[in-house]
Amino acid sequence: MLRLLHFADLHLGVESGGRIDPASGLNQRVVDVCDRLDEVCETVERERVHVVLFAGDAFKNQHPSPTLQSLFAERIRRMARAGASVFLVVGNHDLPKMKNHRHPFSIYDALEVDGVVTAERPDVYRVGGVQVAALPHFSKQQVLARVEEGNGDAAEVIERELASRIRALGEATDPSAPSVFVGHCHVTQAKIEGGQRMFDYSDVEVSLSTLTSGQPFPYYALGHIHERQVLSDEPFVVYSGSLERVDHGEGSRLTVTSDGRIDAKEAEAKGFYRFDLVQQSDGWILAESPEFRPVAARNFYTVRMPDLDRHDPFADLGRRIEYVRAGHRTTGAFVHIIATLERSDRGRVPLGAARELIPDAYDVRLSLESPERGDRRDPRFARRMSEVEALTSYIEARDDWEDDRTELTALGRALIDEVTS
Repeated sequence: MLRLLHFADLHLGVESGGRIDPASGLNQRVVDVCDRLDEVCETVERERVHVVLFAGDAFKNQHPSPTLQSLFAERIRRMARAGASVFLVVGNHDLPKMKNHRHPFSIYDALEVDGVVTAERPDVYRVGGVQVAALPHFSKQQVLARVEEGNGDAAEVIERELASRIRALGEATDPSAPSVFVGHCHVTQAKIEGGQRMFDYSDVEVSLSTLTSGQPFPYYALGHIHERQVLSDEPFVVYSGSLERVDHGEGSRLTVTSDGRIDAKEAEAKGFYRFDLVQQSDGWILAESPEFRPVAARNFYTVRMPDLDRHDPFADLGRRIEYVRAGHRTTGAFVHIIATLERSDRGRVPLGAARELIPDAYDVRLSLESPERGDRRDPRFARRMSEVEALTSYIEARDDWEDDRTELTALGRALIDEVTS
């Protein structure tokens, strides 16, 4: 029997909303990801896992700082020291956009680190006695650059080319030896939630049937989509999801009414998959259904509180917060409260008050919204303006963002520069 572990999408380096951790000197959000990765290491050590499969996107971008690379490498080394062979497939956030530039995993190949295998191109790799068929991230340009122009519709050309590559991986696999598939790709049937929107997702999709038809792999370890989801039970095709929540888009959404009723869409648990391969007379198969192992990911809550009481909106806000705290763990959580009340009553609810009402939370933000009256258009936005002008005008128009205007403007300008360049 062979013991394997599958995880993906760390995005180490995302710091949104985090403060400096006094103990480490690092941003708390970086510490969070490292803590989750330590949980993976503990399982590898405790259960003597033979092969660890990482399905891509270790870092926030293609140029992680030496500190981030060291934090990741220390934990990869910890897994290898525990006796595991570690396989790293390149994701879109790991792959440089410039041709011939090295990706962050290249250092493992250059130093010939024992027990660590990296994949930046489709191929079948030998990892700890297991054949790993790898499909790293790809873009439309990468695929079309390898095929002749004029061969039909681009989508059809891409699907045909991908089917050819995936079929070749299966044909290069020895059916008498254990094998798995690892890919960083966007499968057409996968769901994409709001938290994914802040990250690039592939402009190329591959269908589930193209991925699995006629292939010998009992397990498909996928990365790229942050929401954990099983696309097929046989063969077992699964996105393990991101190991730590990156923002409120991956958190719980609550609506709290004045009488204490809570309409909740709870967040999916974050974690990784553990599974075993066993040898039967007709080859290697899954010993049993793969097991999802949750980790202690930080909680995010977006809490809507419609129609605060006009007589005492602040007291109503406090009551509704207590309803939330009674049924949900807010300790160490990011909490964003969006309360609705009349514009004339906004001054009766201090924006900093929510922080005092949830003292155990890591971060609390309060946004006050007022119902629109009529179909009036703000005259400040009636003329044509640049992206930067529109951003600045909109931020200045939000009274509830007054304390964060400088930071929001800087972040918005950086995003505009990145998109336009």
